[in-house]
Amino acid sequence: MAATIVVSVSNGAGETPTDSVAGVDLISADNALNTLANRQAYPITVGTNSFEKWIRLQITATPANYVQSFQVWFDTAVDTSTTLWFTGAYATYQQGVAATSTIANADATTYTSTNKAAWDTAQYDSTELSTYTDYLVMQLEVGSDAGPGNWTQETVNYSYDEA
Repeated sequence: MAATIVVSVSNGAGETPTDSVAGVDLISADNALNTLANRQAYPITVGTNSFEKWIRLQITATPANYVQSFQVWFDTAVDTSTTLWFTGAYATYQQGVAATSTIANADATTYTSTNKAAWDTAQYDSTELSTYTDYLVMQLEVGSDAGPGNWTQETVNYSYDEA
């Protein structure tokens, strides 16, 4: 049987996971919503950062044998005067912060389809239903000279090996 994987966003002081999200809002609040109203209610002020987003993959149908080698890459369509920071393979949850992240510290634009970053290096076997991978932590930095308006949508891709 093929594995089924869904995206999960965790937030809050006690870690509240929201599974099967369809997207992630990089905003000035610590929540897992992905709606226009959420983005309008919590804009990022120029010269500041979004809250960190703590993202995992959840195995909702187990593979015949295992899944492993989770990787992530980005489309590099980042607006002028903004930087999308991230880190993968982070094991322990911490509540997201809006201060400059000490965890999400790699520039996403350097990781493309030809230069993928590790999301999780563990192997998950057929007994690990509802197991979560390590975290991918992202934060958007908006420069003080950034223009007003919506940020261009960034496409984040992930892959894994399955046997």
